[in-house]
Amino acid sequence: MMKRKRRFHVVVLREDGKQYHNRVVEWLQIRRGLALAGTIVGGLTLGTFAFFILAASHGHLVARNIELKHQENQLKKQFAELGKRLDEARNRLSQSEQQLASIEELAKEQNLKVKPMPGLGGPESDAPVVQAPPKGAPSDPRIRAIESGIRDLKSQADFVYHETQDVGRVLRPHLDQLAHTPSIWPVKGFISSGFGARQDPLDGEPEIHEGIDIAAPYGSPVEAPAEGLVIAAGWMNGYGNCIEISHGNGLVTRYGHLSKILVKPGQTVKRWQKIGLVGSTGHSTGPHLHYEIRRNDRPINPKRFLLY
Repeated sequence: MMKRKRRFHVVVLREDGKQYHNRVVEWLQIRRGLALAGTIVGGLTLGTFAFFILAASHGHLVARNIELKHQENQLKKQFAELGKRLDEARNRLSQSEQQLASIEELAKEQNLKVKPMPGLGGPESDAPVVQAPPKGAPSDPRIRAIESGIRDLKSQADFVYHETQDVGRVLRPHLDQLAHTPSIWPVKGFISSGFGARQDPLDGEPEIHEGIDIAAPYGSPVEAPAEGLVIAAGWMNGYGNCIEISHGNGLVTRYGHLSKILVKPGQTVKRWQKIGLVGSTGHSTGPHLHYEIRRNDRPINPKRFLLY
């Protein structure tokens, strides 16, 4: 048998013992409903305000994120540009080093030394030069400092590059001319007969000696005193085994009385290159090198060219 639920009735009595009118009870119920509705409305209002606050905060974060992303892209572009300028400066310096290396190589062949020109590398100053940042420059002072340093490096590299080019334009023709000028002794020895008038060592008759005789042991190496082109290599009357080398500008050197010839006509030779061996062939009284220098087929005293 199921138990019936108990119900309780609240009866409000007046002082005289009579019940209140039902409207009073209804009014109490309405107030309770209004209070509940107010609570609900207040909760909804607070929730709405919280929603708008969170939405505003989220919007601010989104905007800030977009701004930071834009700044990041700008920094990437700026660093890419700085890297490009730095690469240009490195290329300039590399080109300058290559030019200097080629000039030094030419100078070494002539036993010369190339020293840096005064002021090479641009003006020096103890006080830094303060300049206003160019239009469109980055706002970050650290990036501006890096950009300024790279810009100065690029300027220095351009200056060195152009200075090197100027040095090359001035030195190369002189180095090339020096390379083709017979300025070294073709063989180690001493001068046994000078240039000019003398008596023929075989018959005693007076003659003009058109070169110098350098006494040296038989078989001593004969070296080219400068760069040139071999125009003759073989037997020549009076000279025996003989070599002729053209050095350009009408300058020709001749080497006589050789025991052996080590080059051929048409061959290009460098300074210090071995071209033959000392001998006593032809019109000769003993081992020596007959050495001539001729300009436009006119003999010149070789002693004027013997520097070392």
